Amino acid sequence: MIRLKETARAWLMIMHGVAMVALGLELFYIRAAMTNRFYDVFGFALAMLLVAASLLFIAVLDWICAAGLGSQQASKFRWLLIVSTVAAASSVFLLLDARSTVRLLCYFLALYSLLLGIGKVFLARYWKGTPGEQVGMYILAGLSVAFSALLVLVAGQDERTALAVVAGYSLFVGSLMLFSTYYLQQQMAKTTAPAP
Repeated sequence: MIRLKETARAWLMIMHGVAMVALGLELFYIRAAMTNRFYDVFGFALAMLLVAASLLFIAVLDWICAAGLGSQQASKFRWLLIVSTVAAASSVFLLLDARSTVRLLCYFLALYSLLLGIGKVFLARYWKGTPGEQVGMYILAGLSVAFSALLVLVAGQDERTALAVVAGYSLFVGSLMLFSTYYLQQQMAKTTAPAP
């Protein structure tokens, strides 16, 4: 199996983060452009297309990163790969289903956020870093679960409100991925730096 170098994996993680931040900004722009019924329908269709495309892109990146780890290490991330693949498949289903609404999109993203939040709790529980880092991971897990609850709350609201929360969630995930990449690069630099 092909193994990815750390720099290649870091670039894939950066692409993941940038894609989510760009999605969030695009969704905020679409929300601002939804000023009448025509733009509402067009904006919702475009938003669904962007969400589906970004989730497919993220699933592909996750599989590339897992393949680059090798089968032994990739098996540790099998639940993340399953969640990411199910999210991508569900987003395609939402895109192709004519009955799709913002409510369905919010429920779907709420479930996705909840599963990722639960995964972060398990990751924090077994974290071998400093206690401060572990607390930070618990906070991020809590924020992910809070976004899940918020997405459920706005699912019944108007499309513009729901789209704003979806955009905010995308910005949160993208920023988190970029921050994680930076943190991992800093950790790698510390471990590879020669001792004075």
